[in-house]
Amino acid sequence: MSLADDVKEFALQAGADLVGIAPIGRFAGAPKKFDPKRLLPKTRSVISMAVRILEGITVPQDACVENYPYQFFGYGWLSNIRLNGLAFEIARFLEDRGHVTCPYPSFFRGKGASVSHRHVAVVAGLAKFGWHNLAITPRFGTRQRFVSVLTEAELESDPLIDEDLCDNCMACVDACPVDALSRDDAVTFDLAGQTVRMSTIDRARCVPSHAGEEGWLKRHLPPHVTFANGGHCGLCLLRCPKRGQRSAPSTELR
Repeated sequence: MSLADDVKEFALQAGADLVGIAPIGRFAGAPKKFDPKRLLPKTRSVISMAVRILEGITVPQDACVENYPYQFFGYGWLSNIRLNGLAFEIARFLEDRGHVTCPYPSFFRGKGASVSHRHVAVVAGLAKFGWHNLAITPRFGTRQRFVSVLTEAELESDPLIDEDLCDNCMACVDACPVDALSRDDAVTFDLAGQTVRMSTIDRARCVPSHAGEEGWLKRHLPPHVTFANGGHCGLCLLRCPKRGQRSAPSTELR
């Protein structure tokens, strides 16, 4: 097998549900802040990995009767810990073989990240953007989290997804409790030779909706439930009809 196949097999055995690889050339034209070579000047390949969100923990979140399972096992803490562990192990796997490698954390503290894991997932052939700004994969729809690894290793890349995975059904717009997604106003840009068009987001509405005691999520949960401050309402993700085909074996190389 090639080194790329070895990387994928190792990642899947370590707990990744999806793995894709992009050549550095697909990042041509990216804003300087998001250029992988700003972080690792000799980057040749970028690896995207995903861990799925379990269906069961989305049920109480979608019904707005409990927040903690989704926050802990879904969009928040445990998924970030698992993704960061995967990124570190892949980096160690490659560095043991002589390739300088930089994992980038699945979450950040500060004013902004230097790597957009969703963009990397699209460029690595795992996903396409939907109107809601989320990355949709054929296998899990919107229901996964991503992490990225930059490496000097030259790895065989995966093809981009050509077909659109979003139907522009506007279920995400209808689901947003604070009207943060626009039905008409779009952001359009080119990514790896493909045109991306997705909704503008009013982040001044979105972020406070799920953060803090006065946010929409806290105010609409039953008073007795466990609430994690900054708990992510996730309704745009949860009510998107794109849920993928989950029956594929997790050991399948991709």
